[in-house]
Amino acid sequence: MNSDGEATISRALRTSGAVVVALVVIGVGGYLLARIPRTPPIDPRTAPGPINEQPARENRGAREQPIPFTDIANESGVRFVHLTGATGEKLLPETLVGGVAIIDADSDGRQDIVLARGTAWTGAPFASAPFAGRSSVALFLNRTDALPGSAITFDEAASCGLDTQIYAMGIAAADYDGDGRVDLFITGVGENRLFRNETPKGGVVRFTDSTVEANADPKGDHLRWGTSAGFFDADQDGDLDLLVANYVQWSPDIDRKVDFRLAGVGRAYGPPTGFEGDDLLYLRNRGDGTFEDATAGAGFAARSSLGRPVGKALGLVFIDPDLDGDLDVVVANDTLANGFFVNDGHGHFDERGAQSGLAYDRNGAATGAMGIDAGYLRSRIRDPRADDLAIAIGNFANEPDSLYISRGATSVFTDDAVIEGLAAPTRGVLTFGLVLEDLDRDGDLDLAQANGHIEDEIGRLQLSQTFAQPGQVFVNTQDGPPCFVELPKAAIGALAVPRIGRGLATGDFDLDGDADLVMTQAGGATALLRNDSEHGHWLRVELTGVAPNTTAIGARIELIAGGRFQRRLVNPTRSYLSQCERAVTFGLGEATSTDLLTVRWPSGLTEIIEVAEIDRVLRLTQPLPGR
Repeated sequence: MNSDGEATISRALRTSGAVVVALVVIGVGGYLLARIPRTPPIDPRTAPGPINEQPARENRGAREQPIPFTDIANESGVRFVHLTGATGEKLLPETLVGGVAIIDADSDGRQDIVLARGTAWTGAPFASAPFAGRSSVALFLNRTDALPGSAITFDEAASCGLDTQIYAMGIAAADYDGDGRVDLFITGVGENRLFRNETPKGGVVRFTDSTVEANADPKGDHLRWGTSAGFFDADQDGDLDLLVANYVQWSPDIDRKVDFRLAGVGRAYGPPTGFEGDDLLYLRNRGDGTFEDATAGAGFAARSSLGRPVGKALGLVFIDPDLDGDLDVVVANDTLANGFFVNDGHGHFDERGAQSGLAYDRNGAATGAMGIDAGYLRSRIRDPRADDLAIAIGNFANEPDSLYISRGATSVFTDDAVIEGLAAPTRGVLTFGLVLEDLDRDGDLDLAQANGHIEDEIGRLQLSQTFAQPGQVFVNTQDGPPCFVELPKAAIGALAVPRIGRGLATGDFDLDGDADLVMTQAGGATALLRNDSEHGHWLRVELTGVAPNTTAIGARIELIAGGRFQRRLVNPTRSYLSQCERAVTFGLGEATSTDLLTVRWPSGLTEIIEVAEIDRVLRLTQPLPGR
């Protein structure tokens, strides 16, 4: 291990005194084994009373309402095993993999699945080669019948044009050229790819690699390691721009020089502390099907006082906390301060992570941040907290999830993971993908997360940790604080099976109104988790925008029903390396009708919709200007 790595581990694990004790702790694992648990201070402004990091209080009602998931991947036809390319050398990208996107590739109203896999290393810097001719991207087309109760079935799309042999990581999806079809952007180690969807109406699915002609992978002074990515209209000109999270400046040679090791194991997958960070990549859409690199001019090339990039980005999410109609960006950085880029409405961004409270956890420390999502937790009309926006971030082992909450349409946040019931039950796992979704259709957002360690030998050194870890569900009780209560493993079915969880995305594959999940694994089989809960009524809303933003990304949908006010942002860029479906499903609980549905389209046009029926799909098209 190099001297920088030893210094970092020593600082992280140093106890109150003896150097001998510190050396023993370093010998059994260092940084990787423990970001030492800390007891957060009580915030007198928000604490309802004495708060300790004890297991969340018993909630009998929540325990009586299971949300069982059944893994139907094999029987449905989604037979996908991720390939890491690992040969025992333990190169860092091999363990941080696993993107998934849920899209409607053929515009037939059914949600399809896109999955990313790794390749084999060739020995040259960044270079890789396919496994047995396999592409790095696989598309599974949904063939499920529209009849209620039909079995979910998929066919893998062969020869659909998604042929590439990059070491793929994440996926972004949107209609970037305004032709009404969903395109795909694939991030990778050293290379990214843009695929334009050219599927004819009612025809066979076909994608074309447009990376070069669209200038979608501009080269700088070094090769990039792309992770999460997302399309959004940054400059309010109507078309969709692209933001790409980059992790660290990496190559196999740099990785070998960092040479992270664990006592008793040898070379191991470790933290990114020995690697230089990297900038985000912001590609502005020119409106003619091409992009330009506008990273620095738009404010995304943030620098430290030493002139170094301030990010090691793994996740990003778009939000609109002040409801001004333009999208801001929150970036989850691994071991560095999280970033918050505030949009001035014209496509220039100011980084305000520290000022907003999003940069650090409750104790003022940077975390090993992975996946990220955002949403409004409380939905009761008379609850003054209904406008409180929450941002959830999954963190490294021995660090609880972060749950940053604003106080009513502002951009000031506090980390309330302890207060809201997430800290204790998430401290013992390592969380990658996570989504805020109404899993039980009662009108508020629950939390599901994919867990799994980065080091396959971790159990030899830390008995509390395993490589494969069960997923978790936290139901939203609307009480409290705490707001969240963890469901026991027996209540969540196959989601509780230990996996090396990475990407996680949500979509309704059988159109029965509940949220199904797709979870990827590092080097393992993808799980398709059908939601078999039997809860309340629902309303699914699918928007089609006016070109060029036909996917209506950035639209805001608000619903009043059954005494609840629900707000959703059309934003598929969520979780870790992943994209959720664009459609929004509102749980209605016991309500049998809706009072008011409002859509604020990306153009600023606001439309009030009369909803005559529930338990159905409501498809809306943006009115043309002037109508």
